[in-house]
Amino acid sequence: MSEPIRVEKIIPKGQGLAKAVIARALELKLPFEVRNKSRFSEILSDGREAHFFLPRGNVLASDDILIADDGSMIRISAADQEVITIASTDAHQLMRAAYHLGNRHIPVQVGLGFLRIEPDSVLEGMIHQLGLESKHEFAPFEPETGAYGGGHRHSHAETFDSDYALAQKVYAEHEKPHVHGPGCSHHHHGDHDHSNEH
Repeated sequence: MSEPIRVEKIIPKGQGLAKAVIARALELKLPFEVRNKSRFSEILSDGREAHFFLPRGNVLASDDILIADDGSMIRISAADQEVITIASTDAHQLMRAAYHLGNRHIPVQVGLGFLRIEPDSVLEGMIHQLGLESKHEFAPFEPETGAYGGGHRHSHAETFDSDYALAQKVYAEHEKPHVHGPGCSHHHHGDHDHSNEH
């Protein structure tokens, strides 16, 4: 059995590569949950095992080309997975639904005449309250990128620890017993330590 290959490099949408070169790449179908990861392992269509060590904060999209340490090329495509599709000919209704889903910072695929999300009974109930129909199906899920940190942009995962620590500090300060005296204005921001800001 051959040694596993290591994959670290991404060429978004195969930019700059000739079509004939891309045509030789092995196709790898992945669901959104895996395309969202930077560390994972998969068996390729030629039977080899591949270990992926990709830059953090990327979401793999269909037609991205990955390059392995031995020069092998892998073309990503979105695998069919369980999704909820919200289709309508009423663009205003879809826009309202997209607005409300966007407020919840969840991945949403925006297509021509439809929205698509991962299964969620609460969100499905909200969609019905907005007067829209939804259907469960198996289909590729390729959400919009950027708003929640995906798609070749850096996510906030790297800064989460420092953000969380700062939030805990602020919360602790606001929970301290506070005596209201004459002229109390609650403007105590001057003595906060802002060194953690970025």
